[in-house]
Amino acid sequence: MRKQWLKWVLLFCLWTVIGLAFAGQLYLSRAKIGDPVSWRFALGKSLADWYVFAVLALPASWLARRFPLEKQAWAPALLLHVGASVAFSLGWMLLRAAVEQWESRGGPISFAATFSHALVATFVFNLLIYWVVISVSHTVNYYRKYQEREMRAASLEKSLSEAKLQALQMQLNPHFLFNTLHAISSLVHKDAEAADRMISRLSDLLRYTLEVLPNTRSLLNRNFKSSIATSKLSKPDSARDCRSRNELRPIR
Repeated sequence: MRKQWLKWVLLFCLWTVIGLAFAGQLYLSRAKIGDPVSWRFALGKSLADWYVFAVLALPASWLARRFPLEKQAWAPALLLHVGASVAFSLGWMLLRAAVEQWESRGGPISFAATFSHALVATFVFNLLIYWVVISVSHTVNYYRKYQEREMRAASLEKSLSEAKLQALQMQLNPHFLFNTLHAISSLVHKDAEAADRMISRLSDLLRYTLEVLPNTRSLLNRNFKSSIATSKLSKPDSARDCRSRNELRPIR
């Protein structure tokens, strides 16, 4: 809710700043040609112009979201926006003439005369304003969609990483390590070279796990601390050797 209010306040400020800029231009240009106007007149006229544009920009923005100019169906959307731009321009002139009549309190200039003057002076400019509004709306919508795609891609990447980690954790469970250690202990006295190769490959696998997937470090420390403690370099006695072999028996 707060974001919505902030959005509307920012839009109001934007249109106000544009109106102030055009008020300054009107004031200075009229003074330059020798037909000066008061700052109050320039401010009132310019703000009235641009606040009418602000009101008409709301349905224009809705049309831009509802019928975007996309590759799949750009021709119908383009025709619709061309017609909407004409309606936008005529609507601005009608509203502006009504506002001017209300400000003059039924002055000497009639509504028809005010509308005719606006038709000659601002019709094309109003069309340009419509297409600027449409362009900005498309830019904002495309940026929003880009952010949504980036968030989905990040979420998918995170899910993939978690799936890879889970798959590796399933491989590095106690069954795998105990069976591997049992196979190594069986080869020590039969084929020392083969046992050495297995130890080296197991070491490479564990090193890869700790370097590429750091999260598995805590898993290994938690699940295999007891088994690592049994692999001391000191030569065990026969009773301890028998007990160690029983511990390293494959888990079924």
